[in-house]
Amino acid sequence: MPNIKNVGILTWHYYPNFGSALQAFALQHTIESLGYKASLVNYHNPKFGQESKWKNLVKILLGNTIGRYNTRFQYATLCFSHKYHKLGRLTTKETLLPKLTKKLDVIICGSDQIWAPNVYNPIYFASFTYDKTRKVSYAASIGLNDIPADLVPKYKQHLINFYAVGIREQEGKDLLKIKCGIESTVVLDPTLLVDVKTYVKMQKSIKNIRQPYLFCYFLNKEHQYKDSVQKYAKEHNLQIIGISDKVEDSKWMTRLDNLGADHFLWLINHAQTIITDSYHGAIFSLLFHKNLWIFQRFEENNPICQNSRIRQLQSNFNLKQRIISTSSRIDDSTPIDYDYFESQLKLLRASSLDFLKQALK
Repeated sequence: MPNIKNVGILTWHYYPNFGSALQAFALQHTIESLGYKASLVNYHNPKFGQESKWKNLVKILLGNTIGRYNTRFQYATLCFSHKYHKLGRLTTKETLLPKLTKKLDVIICGSDQIWAPNVYNPIYFASFTYDKTRKVSYAASIGLNDIPADLVPKYKQHLINFYAVGIREQEGKDLLKIKCGIESTVVLDPTLLVDVKTYVKMQKSIKNIRQPYLFCYFLNKEHQYKDSVQKYAKEHNLQIIGISDKVEDSKWMTRLDNLGADHFLWLINHAQTIITDSYHGAIFSLLFHKNLWIFQRFEENNPICQNSRIRQLQSNFNLKQRIISTSSRIDDSTPIDYDYFESQLKLLRASSLDFLKQALK
C-alpha cells in the first residue's frame, strides 16, 4: 500500500451500551489490521449533553475512587472507551465536523442502527464532508421495516455520493433498492470480523460470581421473560446472573450494574447458558460457542420493530430453533451446530472483508 489512508469511523460509540462500544472497537480494529490508520469521529449528539475530554477523564477517576458515583457517571463505559477507542477531538457541533475531519481520506458510516428512520440524523450519512473525502458505509443498519415517504428523498440525496454502501441486513438492502434505487452489499456486523481470541484478551473478570450460572442480558424494559428463565434455571440447577434494563428483575436474579463491555465479555465467556433479547448478546454468545436462546424483543406490529437483525442472524447461521417466545419451552435436545456456524462465519467473514478492502483501496 503506497500511502496509508486515514480512516474515520462515524458511528454510535459513546452510549452506555455494550454492543455499541464493541462494534466501534471491532471496526476500528479490523481497519487497522488491513494496514490503515483508523479513529472514531468523536461526535456526540448535543441532546445527550456536551462534555469535554477532560470532564470524561474526571468522571473515570471519580468512578474508580467513589463507588456511589458509578451509575451516575457510567464510568465503566468511559473506562472501556478510553482504553480501546481511538478518538478524535470531541464535539457536539455539526459546524465543526468539516474542520475536524478534513485530514481524513475516508469516512466510514457504521455499523449499528445509525440509519434507522426513527432517529434520522444527516450527520450519520457524513453530510458534512468535503468533496475529496470518500464516503463509505460498513454494516450500517436501517433496522426498521420501512423508510417513511418523507425521508426517501433525503436517503437518496445522501447515498448517491457514497463510493460503496455496505448494509447489515438483507431487509435493509431491499429497502434501499426498492425505495431509493440504491445498490448495496450485505456484510457482517464488525464484531463478527474479529477473532474470538482478541475478545478473550480484552475480558475483565468479576469477583464473587459462582459457577455454573445462566447469564441473562435483557434490553426490553417491559419484558415477561421471568417464568421461562426461572423454569430453565431450576431444571438445570443454575443460578441466574443478569444485566437488565428492567429494575424489577433484581427481585429474582442477581442483577449486575456498573459494568463495562470488557466485563460483559467475561460474563458471556464463563456462562453455561445465555438467554438474551440483545443482538450483540447473541453474537458474542455465538462467538464463544455458548448454549444460546434469543427472545425477540419487539412485536412485529411495533412501528419501531428491530427484529430484522435477529432474522439476519438466523438466516446466516441457521438459528431458527433458538429464537423463542415467552410461551416457548426451552428445550436443549438439539444443540447449536457450531461446526456449521464456523464454516458459515468463515465464508461470510471473507466476503465482508473483501468488501471492506475494495472500499478502502
